[in-house]
Order: sequence, then C-alpha cells, then structure tokens
Amino acid sequence: MSVQDSQALRGRKIAIRSISFSFSLGIFILVEVVLLSSLSVFAFFSMRESARQLETAYSEQGRELTLALQSNTISTDVGSLARLSANFAAIVNKYRFAGNERPISEIFILRKDGRVLAHSDLSLVTPNSREAINEISAKYNQEFFHGSLSYETNSVQQQDLPKPSGIFQTKNSFLVNTFMSPNVYYSTDFSTVLKEVDRRTRKEKSYATLHVITNRLSVYYYLSAMLQKYFIIFAITFLSGFLITGIILFSFFLRARYIQSEWKRALTYLWENEVIKTEVAHGFQTLSGKLNDIEKRVNQPPPALPQARTQTDILDAILVEPIK
Repeated sequence: MSVQDSQALRGRKIAIRSISFSFSLGIFILVEVVLLSSLSVFAFFSMRESARQLETAYSEQGRELTLALQSNTISTDVGSLARLSANFAAIVNKYRFAGNERPISEIFILRKDGRVLAHSDLSLVTPNSREAINEISAKYNQEFFHGSLSYETNSVQQQDLPKPSGIFQTKNSFLVNTFMSPNVYYSTDFSTVLKEVDRRTRKEKSYATLHVITNRLSVYYYLSAMLQKYFIIFAITFLSGFLITGIILFSFFLRARYIQSEWKRALTYLWENEVIKTEVAHGFQTLSGKLNDIEKRVNQPPPALPQARTQTDILDAILVEPIK
C-alpha cells in the first residue's frame, strides 16, 4: 500500500476519535431520556390511580365508621352521652400523624335544636352550659350540619368542608394539586340521622345527627410516601443509565473495531486491485506497442534489388565436351 493510502486510513481513525465524546454523550442522553421519561409516565399514572383508589377507600371508611357509631348510639341520658364523648375522644386520639395531626378531626352528636349532646372535645358540649344562650352551638347550628335530618335511617350523607388555610400550603402543594382530585377538600363530614320513638305517637322521629369529620391527611401521607419511593427509583434508574450506556458503547466499540478492520481490508483489497489493473494495463499497452511495431515491420515491403549491370566485358568460356 502506498504512503498516501496509509495516511488516508490514519486520517479516518483520527476523525472517529474526534467524535467519540459527542457520540458517547448523545447515547447517554438518549438512554436517560428513554428510561426517565418511561418511569415518569408510569409513576404519574400509577399515583393518579392510587389517589383515585385511596379516595374511594376514604369515603367507604368514613361511611362504615359513621354507621358503626350510629348503632352504638341508642340511649340519650346524661350518663350515656358522657360515655359517648369519652369513646369519641378515644377514637379521635387513637391515630395520629406528625405532631397533633389526626386522620379523624372530630366526632359529635348535634341535636336538631342546635345543642351538641356529645363531642370528642368535651369543651364543646353545650347541654351543661349555665347560660341558656350558650346551650346553642354557634359553630354547628347551621343548615350544613342539619342536612341529614331529612335522610332515612342507615343512610350516610357525605359533604366536603372548605379547606382551611395553612394545611396543605405548608406541605407539598404540587402533590396535592397534581395527584389529588381538584374537587377534593381537606375534610369531609360524614353524617347520619339519629331517631327515637316518640312516647305519645309511638313513632320514630329524628332528634339529632351523628357527625364524623375526617380529613385526607392519610391520603396525602400515603401519596407522599409513594412519591419518595419513586424519587429513590428515579435515582437508581439514573445511575443505571451509566451502566446501560457503558454496555452500549462497549458493544459499539467492538462493532466499530470489526467494521474498521473490514473497511481497512476492503480498502487494501481495492488498492491492490487498482495496482494490478494498472500494471496489467501498462503491460498490455507495452505488448500492444511491440506487436504494432512487428506488424509494421512485417507489412513493410522488402527493399528493392539493385538493377543488373550492362555486360561489356567478355568472359572466358570453357567448352565442356560430352564423354563418349
């Protein structure tokens, strides 16, 4: 192989090395985009589905708890109501999150005349107030809490309470606004009607409503834990991108070495063929030139013979007699 061809091959190797970093960076970015985007889509829809299922479970648990407490609320005497308040307080304080956050905010029984008969917070019970004006609850005596009086027994009314300020704002608002339903509020009031038998008419009549106010902190903390786990998975996936990129680049390196050797062999073969063709063509041209010279010599007429001289001299003659 000539010097120029060797320099050409070396020039191709230099060009391959000059784009190796950009090629590696492009493969790394492509791998990370594919892995992280796929994981992001999966995590997003997974958390949306989990939020939907948690919301369904949240409603079912609130209804079940309300109906369970309704079945235990039979007597309305002072002693029974005191025990109910203690039971309500025990239920509310049983489960806690960070600090004073509880999944069940409060449980109370609201009489239809506006008095609170039993409450998880004893300070909000009104029948024992000394002043008559304080026997009516200014906080709960409104249409919102009396709505269940028109419902049938064993039916639960679910109403969302306005979200108080400073609850989710101090937490991850992105988590709340992205994965939880836009119509979801902080707390929900599960209420059912309580009825008693009228002594005069012997018929059941509504006398109070049972309220179980729960909040969605349990849903929030569950989604928050899921999000943290996905962040860890994101970090692991990101680091895995380095390993996958290394494997891909190593495979490309082996393939490039093979292609480079084959390409070099092909160039060498082509160059040798060109050299052979050139030598053969030159030999044919030389041979053709010699054949043309021979043909010209063959076809060239012979040189003219010299003309006969005029006989002027007398030559000696010898007489040869035949033998007798």
